[in-house]
Amino acid sequence: MGMIDITNVINVGVSVAPTGLAAYNINNLACFTKDTPVVALTDTYAVYSSPSEVAAQWGSTSLTYKAALAVFSQSPNIISGGGLFIVVPMLTTPSTETLEDAITRSMTLFYFGGCSYAFTLGGTEAIDSAAVCEAAGKLFFISTATQADLVGPTGLFYSIKDESYQHTRTLYHTESTELNDFRWGYAGRAMSTNFSGVATASTMNLKTLVGVASDIDMTQSQLTAAAAVGADVYVNIAGQSCVISHGANGFFDDIYNLDWIVGALEVAGFNFLRQTGTKIPQTEKGMDGLKSAYRRVLVLAVSNGFLASGEWTGSDTFGKPEDFKRNISDFGYFIYSLPLTEQSVADREARKAPVCSVALKYSGAIHSSSVIVNFNK
Repeated sequence: MGMIDITNVINVGVSVAPTGLAAYNINNLACFTKDTPVVALTDTYAVYSSPSEVAAQWGSTSLTYKAALAVFSQSPNIISGGGLFIVVPMLTTPSTETLEDAITRSMTLFYFGGCSYAFTLGGTEAIDSAAVCEAAGKLFFISTATQADLVGPTGLFYSIKDESYQHTRTLYHTESTELNDFRWGYAGRAMSTNFSGVATASTMNLKTLVGVASDIDMTQSQLTAAAAVGADVYVNIAGQSCVISHGANGFFDDIYNLDWIVGALEVAGFNFLRQTGTKIPQTEKGMDGLKSAYRRVLVLAVSNGFLASGEWTGSDTFGKPEDFKRNISDFGYFIYSLPLTEQSVADREARKAPVCSVALKYSGAIHSSSVIVNFNK
C-alpha cells in the first residue's frame, strides 16, 4: 500500500542563522622582535598563551622570552581578558624592516589591541611608530631612562605629548636595566580587563607590577617632569612599589576603554545586520533594533565600570535636551538617531541608516585625596 508524501500538505524548510563576528580582543598584545627563534616559525608570526611556549621557541635567554615572562607574571594579565601574546619577527630581507613598517604589515595579518618591542628602539623610529599606532587606534608602549626625553622641545616623550599621540603610553624609569621588565610588565597588567565582567574596569594608578623593581632613585623634579608629559612611573611610596599614572597625555584606562567600546559597537552593529535572516526595514522599528544592539554594549560598559550615571557637563547635546540629560543622569549614556522622515533621499536610496549619535559618561577614577583635620583643645 502506497502513501502520499506529507510534503504535499506541510513542507518544512530549515534556515540556518548566519554566523556573526566574534568580538575583537583588545587584549591581544603584539611583541615585535629581532631575536632569532631556536625553533623555526611556520608563519610570519606566532601566538602564545604562556611563557613556557615562548621559551621553547625563542630560548630562555632571548629578549622575546623575557618580555613574555614579564607579561604573564602579572596578575591579572592579558589572559584574564582573553588576550594572547603574539610574536612578530622583524623582516630582514630584502631590506631591514622598521618598526612602523612591521606594525603596518601585522595589522593586515591579525588583530591586536596593543604592541611593544623586544629590542633597542631609536627616537625617530619611536615617533614614526607612534604616528602609525595613533592612526590605527593601537596602544603602543615605550620606555626610557633618559631624563632629556621628558623635556621640550626635542625630548621623545615631550614630542609624543606635543603630537597628541595618546595611544602611545610613555613609561619613565631611571634604571635602564629595568626598562624592558617595566614596559612589558606594565602592558601585561594594563591590558587585562575582562569587559564582559562586573566592576572589572581598572586604572593603572597604584598598581604593583610583579618582577619589576621600583625606581628608588627618582627625584621629585623627575617625577614632576614625567607628570608634565604624561609619563607613568614605578616608584616606592611608604614601602609599597606601585605605578603613579599621569594624565597629561590622557590616562591609560580612558584610551584603552574607549578603544574597547568602539570595537564592541562595530561588532554589535555588524552582527545585527548580518544575523537578520530577511531584511531590516528602513523604518523606526528597524532603527530601534539597530539601536538596541548598540545599547547592549553600553549596558555592558556600565556593568564593567567604564561608564556610570552622572551629570553631563559639556555644552553640546543632541536630540531633545531633556531626554539627553535624563538618560545621562539615569544610565550614563544616551543613544539617538535622526528621524527617518528627516533623512535625505540619497541616503535612503543608498539604504543607509540615519547616523546614531552616542553620548558616554565616563565613571572616572579617584587617584588621590586631600584631608583637612580640624581639632579643638
